Amino acid sequence: MPDLPESVTPPAIPPVIDPSRFEDFPAFRETFLAIFTTPEHNAALREVGDMVWEMALEFRGYWPDQPEGSIRTELRALVADLRVVQGHLASLGNPEMTSPNTPQEGHHVRVAARLAVNVGNAADTLESELGTWRGEA
Repeated sequence: MPDLPESVTPPAIPPVIDPSRFEDFPAFRETFLAIFTTPEHNAALREVGDMVWEMALEFRGYWPDQPEGSIRTELRALVADLRVVQGHLASLGNPEMTSPNTPQEGHHVRVAARLAVNVGNAADTLESELGTWRGEA
């Protein structure tokens, strides 16, 4: 990384996340936070996310129970998140939308396109395993 003048703060970059520590990143998707490259703004949004998460957990007992139960509901939420990742990868994997400027970017576009299919398959599998039950007697 080139030396930056003292007055220039390096941008915030997405963290490397250990999957076993996923709960340390509870509120906002990293694809959203990546837009906020000013470190102070990025950190502030992470703090707000942590606060909202803690508040949600604190008041969870006051909200109605999920009709399908918490595990099925969380798995359906994961399917929805996987669909967002699938769509984001497909968008990045579309060379007409991303216009790669270097061979490395071209490679990344192809990887994103391939992974969009894999993530879609994972979402399809999970969705299929959950079935269509949505509170039927």
